[in-house]
Amino acid sequence: MEDNSLVRGEATTGGGLLAELPDGYLASVEDYHRLVYSVVAEARRVATGRFGLRSLDAGFGTPVFEVTMGRAGEMECQVWVDCEELCATEGGTLRSVHITTLSAAAKFVGVSPGAEAREHDSPELGDVERRLRVSAEMGAHLATWFRLGKRALGQLHELPGAAEPDEIQLWPGHFDIATAIGVAEAGTRATYGLSPGDAAHPFPYAYVGPWDEVDRSDPYWNDDAFGGASLPYAEIIAAADPAGAVFEFLYAGFDSING
Repeated sequence: MEDNSLVRGEATTGGGLLAELPDGYLASVEDYHRLVYSVVAEARRVATGRFGLRSLDAGFGTPVFEVTMGRAGEMECQVWVDCEELCATEGGTLRSVHITTLSAAAKFVGVSPGAEAREHDSPELGDVERRLRVSAEMGAHLATWFRLGKRALGQLHELPGAAEPDEIQLWPGHFDIATAIGVAEAGTRATYGLSPGDAAHPFPYAYVGPWDEVDRSDPYWNDDAFGGASLPYAEIIAAADPAGAVFEFLYAGFDSING
């Protein structure tokens, strides 16, 4: 493994994957996760009732959404995280602020910290006045990780036989970028995604989660935490083409399920 702090890949824009994850990595992921579900996704949910997020060219956050301004009509808005900055556009006006606390972030975008987008495996909202453990390096790492996932999942969508593909979304509740492909009634539907890490996996990983049972005697299906397959970060970051390695892993699961 290279000992430089950032590894830049073809899909990287203004940052890169951390070759060596710092002490407190998962704690920082949890704080970004708290920010994403309680403030970033909450801004879209309050305005539209939807909270799915996206991997963006600069960071990760909401797609453009519309806010009703009464008699003034509707205004296009967007909220996103760019490294250690929280950014928002409102009617074409860009604002940004350094990320400090959930309370300050929520005030910046005009919502109260909420938990509507929280899932069973999300960190608790906790003390909204505690300073969040964010950094330029961690923010760039997460943005690059989600862009890598967007690229690999997009390739998966283009495969012949990729039936009924869901939109590629960054889910604020789980804090992973994922899609589902396949026909449930035919037993071929599965979730494909990339997570920056969680309680069961303290490092980033790619995964395939079949909706039906699979042949667990096949060594590909190696993850006991959710009954599917996972590709660990060490193997991804060691590859000459990390996005290519992720796609090949995802394709192997797709091929196994649809073969």
